[in-house]
Amino acid sequence: MQLSEYERMHAVETRHWWFRARLAVVTSVLDRYVPQGGRGLDCSCGTGMTLSALPQRVQFGADLSGEALKFARKRGLTKLVQADLTRLPLQSACLDLLTCLDTLEHIENDAAALTEVWRVLRPGGFALFTVPQHPALFSAHDRALHHVRRYRYEELRSRVLNAGFEIVRLTPINCALLPVVALARVLSRGKEKESDTDKLPMAPVNAALFAAFALEKLLVGFSDLPFGVSLLCLAQKPAATLEPA
Repeated sequence: MQLSEYERMHAVETRHWWFRARLAVVTSVLDRYVPQGGRGLDCSCGTGMTLSALPQRVQFGADLSGEALKFARKRGLTKLVQADLTRLPLQSACLDLLTCLDTLEHIENDAAALTEVWRVLRPGGFALFTVPQHPALFSAHDRALHHVRRYRYEELRSRVLNAGFEIVRLTPINCALLPVVALARVLSRGKEKESDTDKLPMAPVNAALFAAFALEKLLVGFSDLPFGVSLLCLAQKPAATLEPA
């Protein structure tokens, strides 16, 4: 991402319906399944919204972009490191929680990233991933955000299991808005690269979209949603496991 993209993200993400609602859904799942008080890392933390919002969960942030971390520091965040998710500068088995929100889709070798997440988690530790779903929806929005792929449900499931994790929750999210998003993506095909998450909609639209997505926080901790724009996966490293030599 370019500097201007991080500037726009930093300016709108704490008010934008998509970032706020995703955070609400993620927080709901963490509150239901993951004990507080451990050592946590927000990987690909961007400009720091999640890290700022969940200080009891994630105390450290990592991102490949030094520009993103500059904006994170403007939020008063200091425990930051510039790092690649496939080569984290951390000891093995040092974290209780790693959040990785809308990141795997940017990485060519996502299997290596998942293996690295497994390495840095303690036995019994948790990783929470969100990724875009439905390859058929790949559009100008994805190209603007430098996505390599959108995932199928079984594709994400198999890659997480192959990395050695147990799956605690795997569900589609952003369910109600799938028809709207699908139509918007179809209409954008053939257009220039353009993201729809770096501009703040009009206040009534922003509020309505937030309500439609954030309502899912009442459901995802207990039951799978039937479909959605994205996937959420909470995975756990087995409590009894042999660390690589």
